[in-house]
Amino acid sequence: MAWRTIPIAFRSGHLPAARVIVVALLAVSIFFFALPAHAQSSLPGTGGTILLTYSPVSPSPGDTVRLSVRGTSDGVSDSDIVWQVNGKTVAQGKGVDSTPVKVGALGTETQISVTATASDGTTTSAQAVIIPTELDLLVDSDSYVPPFYRGRPRASVGTNLHVQALPVFRRAGKQVSASSLIYTWRRNDVILGSISGMGRSEATIPVEHLYGIDTISVEARSADGALSHTSSVSFSAYEPVLALYEDHPLNGVLYHRALGASAFVPGTEMTFAAVPFFAPVTTLHDPALDFAWHVNTAAVVTNSATPDKITINAENSSGIALIQLEVTHATNYSLEAKGGWNVTFSSGGGVADQFRSGNQ
Repeated sequence: MAWRTIPIAFRSGHLPAARVIVVALLAVSIFFFALPAHAQSSLPGTGGTILLTYSPVSPSPGDTVRLSVRGTSDGVSDSDIVWQVNGKTVAQGKGVDSTPVKVGALGTETQISVTATASDGTTTSAQAVIIPTELDLLVDSDSYVPPFYRGRPRASVGTNLHVQALPVFRRAGKQVSASSLIYTWRRNDVILGSISGMGRSEATIPVEHLYGIDTISVEARSADGALSHTSSVSFSAYEPVLALYEDHPLNGVLYHRALGASAFVPGTEMTFAAVPFFAPVTTLHDPALDFAWHVNTAAVVTNSATPDKITINAENSSGIALIQLEVTHATNYSLEAKGGWNVTFSSGGGVADQFRSGNQ
């Protein structure tokens, strides 16, 4: 069955809030991009380290990024700090340990420089180049939905979540091929090595738990680390839901009009079709599915060719027909969808003391 995809953009959810760079002594410059870089030293006279950070770690075009420099002691608060963006001073002063900066268009470089002068006159500086990127996610599932369903199939236990990463990376005005990027997929911060690697922009992840929330994230980065973006999506498994429709003799199943808990039928006979939305199957004819129908508490044996349908004849009857259905799965014990509908026929009330399975 073809995926029905809805583009949903998620950026940096449930991920580290900032990139951390530890600045070296005596004007040692550290150039970093979207990958974390690490170096460590002490600010003279303090005995502590200073760190340059920015957040968010995966800025999109036009985002405002918070630049910060901090230390493990009081060295930063006693230092004169100068911030420069693209060669222009944007903030300075004693203890000015953070400043915002707005990054440019997709693929453009924003050059950051920070200089800290300690009380003894020693100067320490670091530089960074931030290149905004974009990474959207298409999320889908292979759970069952009826024909012409316009929504997104929801993941239930036993189905698979399909996620496709759509990176938009530019370098020197040219689009970077998605197949040339390295993708690192994670589930609840645990790396999924079997589906990660170069060009692996799509992931199929089994849904295993009925309760709780799972977070799927992916980092796409260029081979040299100059471009990077991380996006994530959180989801919880849905429990399949039963809906009942009229199966019209000429028009087929009327999927646009589900029956409510109480329904009136303008006639003495109708065929009903049940749909277990988001069940872990691709067809209602899956032999693992079991449809257990009851009408007014009496069990009804269905046609094996159309177990999802039942026909009720209410001629010469009175009252209300109570239709009950339970759908289960032979091996997936998490599927236990139940539904009940009170149906009144126009023949004077229409309790179904005559009923049969569909297509008999």
